[in-house]
Amino acid sequence: MRKLILLLLGIGPASLAQQGGGIEQLFLIPPPGWTIAYHDTKGNIDLTMMVPPGQTRATWTEMLSVEMIQGKPTMDVQTVLNLRLDAIHEGCDLVGAGPAQISVENGYDVGIRAIACPKAKRDGKGELSLFKVILGRNRTYIVSRAWSGDAFEKDKVPVPAKTTEDWLAFMSKILVCDTAERSHPCPSK
Repeated sequence: MRKLILLLLGIGPASLAQQGGGIEQLFLIPPPGWTIAYHDTKGNIDLTMMVPPGQTRATWTEMLSVEMIQGKPTMDVQTVLNLRLDAIHEGCDLVGAGPAQISVENGYDVGIRAIACPKAKRDGKGELSLFKVILGRNRTYIVSRAWSGDAFEKDKVPVPAKTTEDWLAFMSKILVCDTAERSHPCPSK
C-alpha cells in the first residue's frame, strides 16, 4: 500500500525515481502507515492529503498535504509562503508565524515556515502547520505537515518539542529531483 501511495502521488523511492527518462519529481516518503484521505486534480493543481492510521479527512489530528501546481513557477518562495499565511489568516483571528527560512536544496529554491492558528473561526479548534515550498522547473510543490486539536494560546506551541523536531527532520528529506539533470540528482537510497 505504501508503494501505491507513492505512485499515486507521482513520487517514489529512489528505485522508481531512477527509472524515468528525465522527469522532474517530488521525492517524499510518507510516514509509515499513513494513507490517502483525499486526492483531487483541478486545472493545474493536484492535491493529496494523507493521515495516520485510524484517522480520516473529517477526523484528522495530523495531516500531510502535498500540492503540486503545474507550470513554470511565477512567484518566489517567500511570496508563496506569504500567500499561505494570508489564506490561514482569513479563517483565524490571531495567526502566528515564524520567519521563512529560504535556501537552495538540490539546486532548487526552497522555503520552510511554521504557521499557527490558535483558534479557527469555523470550528474553534487550533491548528499548527509547517510548510515547505520548492520551486521546480515545471511545478511549484507545497508540502505541509499539520496538527489540529484544542484551541491554544498564541505564544504557546501546542505540540511537544519532539514533534517539532520530527517534522523538521521529515521536511529535510523531501526534495525535488530530475533524472536528466546532474544538478538535481535523485536519491540513490
